[in-house]
Amino acid sequence: MQVKSHHIFYIIMAIGFLTMVTGSAAADTIIVDDSGTVDYTTIQAAIDAANNGDTIFVYPGKYSENVDVNKELAIVAESGNPDDTAVQAADSNDSVFHVTANNVTISGFNIKGANSTEKNSPAYGIYLDGVPVFVPVKDTEVQGCIITNNRLFNNSIGVFLEGSSNNVLSNNTASGNRIAIFLSSSNNSELSNNAVLNNEGGILMYGGSNNTFNNNNISNNGIAIVLHFYSNDNTFINNRASDNEHGIYIREASNLTLINNTANFNKRDGIYLDSSHYNVLEGNTANSNGEHGIYLNDFSWGNYLGNNTASNNEHGILLYYYSDHNSLINNTANSNEQYGIYLNEISNNSIEGNTANSNKVHGIYLKSSTFNTIIDNTANLNGYHGINLNQSNNKRVNTDVITHDFKYCKFLEDSSNNNTVSGNHLFDNGKGLVANVSENNIGINYINDRGIAEMPFIGSVLTLIMVGIAFMIMRRE
Repeated sequence: MQVKSHHIFYIIMAIGFLTMVTGSAAADTIIVDDSGTVDYTTIQAAIDAANNGDTIFVYPGKYSENVDVNKELAIVAESGNPDDTAVQAADSNDSVFHVTANNVTISGFNIKGANSTEKNSPAYGIYLDGVPVFVPVKDTEVQGCIITNNRLFNNSIGVFLEGSSNNVLSNNTASGNRIAIFLSSSNNSELSNNAVLNNEGGILMYGGSNNTFNNNNISNNGIAIVLHFYSNDNTFINNRASDNEHGIYIREASNLTLINNTANFNKRDGIYLDSSHYNVLEGNTANSNGEHGIYLNDFSWGNYLGNNTASNNEHGILLYYYSDHNSLINNTANSNEQYGIYLNEISNNSIEGNTANSNKVHGIYLKSSTFNTIIDNTANLNGYHGINLNQSNNKRVNTDVITHDFKYCKFLEDSSNNNTVSGNHLFDNGKGLVANVSENNIGINYINDRGIAEMPFIGSVLTLIMVGIAFMIMRRE
């Protein structure tokens, strides 16, 4: 008997040891159905009863709730169809799903009605809340969440990531919200294959880095994509930002990579950079926008624009106001209402191998811009000039403009001097090249003005001078 007791004791100890090694009991599946025939009738009741790692299946129905998710759970619509599984905010001043735990999945719901108009009201469709309530900072932020296959409608913000990183947002549809998706101080997340349609604002980011935006469709919004202040080192690939007020709007953000995005038919600009540095724009299309295809403004330095297309806009590519040391390589800027490539009050940019054909005014136009290099471009069939280096001679010093670091004032000249222009092909324009030859470095260019025999610009001028001299000699005789 005593031996048997010892056996029982050892068996109990072994079971306890295995439990400690393997963890708690296996994850449960909890069922929610508003008909009352299963485990729970509300999502919140199921969460309250659940343990970390459980899965909550929600049957089709209409659920009026503000759901607090404070455990690591998968909350999944059983049908996978947002059309038949709706979660409406019971209180429009509060979020539909307020997530304060890591590794939460929310999938397959129609999430709507968190649409408070009160200032600072946390009325969001899904709120990944990585911000601590009290002063002692939490050891970890809300991270590792998956938000997929949801429809977000009529919320102040569809999905709000605040201080929340390492998340995945994929295959969601956000429409009719004031802002569709908002990232604030959120890093290392992936947004892919989302449809952002008919919102006041599309995807907004205020701070955050190393996020990736792939294959999203952002259309018919106020502004499609906005990056603002310290939103550095993010990547945008194969997104469509068309038919919005603005396409892609970037302000004071650096080291971004934009590859193969489409920004067409926006009312204002396709891609706009303001005070943004060292960004790479490669292979993007910015056509048929109301103002500019690609616009670099206000101290946007050191950016690389390669193999982009900016055609059928008001201006194709515009660099303006101290946007210096940029490289424009192999871009196409055709058939714009005014200029193909327009440089205004800038210096030390490289314009190389671009095509600027069939623009209504000039192919490449420099105004008050100095020390730029313009080589091996093609500018044919433009209404006025292939390349125009503005020649007015009212030189001045602009003492009112000071750079952001307040170190120096910059000399501006109405004329564009000290530029290098060489190796360009300029055929069938009103004039191939218009420049102050004595104050620029004009190399060998290939020019054939409309109605003028093919010869370099300088050759054309010399020919006219020689004809004039011959005419005068003939009159004397």
